[in-house]
Amino acid sequence: MPHFSPVLGEVGGVCFRGFRLKQFPRRAFVLLLLFANGVALAQISTPDERYKADIFLMVAHPDDDTVVSSYLARAIFDQHKRVAVVFCTPGDSGSNSEGREHARALGLVREIEARRAMSALGITNVWFLNGRDTASQDVLLSLASWPSASVLEQTIRIIRLTRPDVVFTWLPSSVAGENHGDHQASGVIATEAFDMAGDPTVFPSQVAAPLRQYENAFEGLSPWQAKKLYYFTDAFDTGFFRGHGPEYDGKDVSPSKHVSYLQVAARSAAAYYTQLPDPRLGRQIEAEENQPDAISKLQQAGYLPEPVRLWLGKSLVKSTVTGDVFDGVTSDPIAFQAPHAPSSPALESVQVELGGFWGFYREFWRAHALNSLLSLRPEIAVQLSDTLTIPLLVKNNTSQPQRITTELSLPQGWKQKNDSAAEATVPAHSELTLAFHVVAPAQQNDNFAEIRVRALSRGKQLFEGSVFAKVSPYVAGQLK
Repeated sequence: MPHFSPVLGEVGGVCFRGFRLKQFPRRAFVLLLLFANGVALAQISTPDERYKADIFLMVAHPDDDTVVSSYLARAIFDQHKRVAVVFCTPGDSGSNSEGREHARALGLVREIEARRAMSALGITNVWFLNGRDTASQDVLLSLASWPSASVLEQTIRIIRLTRPDVVFTWLPSSVAGENHGDHQASGVIATEAFDMAGDPTVFPSQVAAPLRQYENAFEGLSPWQAKKLYYFTDAFDTGFFRGHGPEYDGKDVSPSKHVSYLQVAARSAAAYYTQLPDPRLGRQIEAEENQPDAISKLQQAGYLPEPVRLWLGKSLVKSTVTGDVFDGVTSDPIAFQAPHAPSSPALESVQVELGGFWGFYREFWRAHALNSLLSLRPEIAVQLSDTLTIPLLVKNNTSQPQRITTELSLPQGWKQKNDSAAEATVPAHSELTLAFHVVAPAQQNDNFAEIRVRALSRGKQLFEGSVFAKVSPYVAGQLK
């Protein structure tokens, strides 16, 4: 046996990290030096099963999970599915019903609440990313405020680590509802990650094999292609989801828990004291007092929508649209499948389209082959007397300047501001965004109002389209 004696220097033998080696076999010593220099002699290729997930849930803020938590209770406790959750922001620009903490301190509190909420569902694999909580209804503003590339890279890393079969996230679209721009941004980035995580050329250092034992550059992950992508929404009315995916009734009783899935989900939602209309409601649920009344109050506050409706954005395995989430899913990995976007329409001499986030979504859905979303109409909800900006993007593909005239048709009670664009000249081979500023009525209206926009050049109609808007006090303001 080799003999080790502690030394501080080289005394009568070979010194190695404070030990003197006497009569050490030469071959063993060489191997030890190789290890000490960080050379990995063998690679471990088996992924870590502790982090394997069946469902990968990506949302923007702590408490967003409550939109689907009654389904998660079903999947976890009675279908024995493993769930990984990613929160893109700490929610540090939100309100606090429980205490005085705000800003970064509130973000720390909400992270603790989220971990408690997930623990109630048996979820332990939870990550928080470095998105910035940005209050608006504009996904482009959220994507501009976040370090979006960093969030995307982190998301792809976590997907490759957890290797989920199914991805859940917010609907990447503007709806008449809470319609938080951060919600939409998390849906955009989750969709991008779904399409990119299986590509070994995307963030290649994540999948490069480590060359040394002590490595902080190459991560040794494997590309991973998830099989299905599902969306959910915070729209006031989720009826438009019918027929586009499965529905799950939270009133069903869990065979393992002997209470409804709504009751199980309510115990998770109860952890969000800072976001509840009254923190006493969370304590009441945790103490299992007046459960039906407490769940009703949670739902009135926007939590635990019933039923949980999902939209099948993509399925890379054979399955039915409205079938169960795991319909067609097996344990076998599938090959990377790049999205095949439909061919773009032929360029017109002058193109006119809705701009802003509505225009972005039209291109995003096409680029990611989200064909079922192409039928979604441009809609939004605005506060009473708030100003709504409707951008119109004009592209002049000709060699001559083009004069564009616009017309706006407003429903009763809506008014157009004088600074709205009526006509403009678009230089050759360039584009211009025209903006209509319209003021909503001072009365709440739960019915959609249709705002029609037309664009003409030399008497020829180039574009006619609509934006559908509701007037409600329960949405973000200042859309101008």
